[in-house]
Amino acid sequence: MNFARRSGDMTESESKLRQRSDGRLDRSRDPAILNAALAALTEYGYDATNMNDIAARAGVGKAAIYRRWSSKAALITDALLYWRPDLRNDETPDTGSLTGDFDALVERAARNDDDLISNDLVLRVAMEAAHDPELATALDDLILHRGRRVVTAILKQAAARGEISGDRDWSLVADALTAMGLIRVISGQTVNAKFVRQVIDTLILPAVYAPVSTPPAPTKRSPKTAHREHTSKSGRAR
Repeated sequence: MNFARRSGDMTESESKLRQRSDGRLDRSRDPAILNAALAALTEYGYDATNMNDIAARAGVGKAAIYRRWSSKAALITDALLYWRPDLRNDETPDTGSLTGDFDALVERAARNDDDLISNDLVLRVAMEAAHDPELATALDDLILHRGRRVVTAILKQAAARGEISGDRDWSLVADALTAMGLIRVISGQTVNAKFVRQVIDTLILPAVYAPVSTPPAPTKRSPKTAHREHTSKSGRAR
């Protein structure tokens, strides 16, 4: 399978996991290796992808891969970023309204529905990170925490505009989109822009627009009632 990247060449700063040797390397091989990693990942999933297969697909020796990436987790993370540089982008929509900001978020998701690296694939890799601490470390910041940061920023903007309460803890709401996406992937269903819209409309917006509920005030007892209760308890104790 041959892929052509739609954006510019990846710089060395694009991945916190890439570890290159101090010597000179032929950078022209990097795209072939990243293409091969994506092909293997798409076909087999993260766990079943192995460096031998990637090396064979790329037409390089396995040592050439390890001179560029320290592990499979490092390579796969770089491959995700190579094809989806937006995964590093925490830019928050600011349309002037909460609903407008979430509309922009849905439009952003729609642009990735037909990508080679879809939101489904990204979340599937994130799920497998549960069994790979190194991959989990990379993806926590790039993918899982990113969703929380963006939604949190949207809610803070809305609070600053007076659209929603600024005194409430919205952390659970901010996690809802990523959490529901992971549940969707576990059940074998697609995470696309339509699903993102459903989560926003049925969970997030109703939660943030709901009025603040206060616990009922304790019932005030009369002195006679309190005396009777005390007498009753004293009698049972004897």
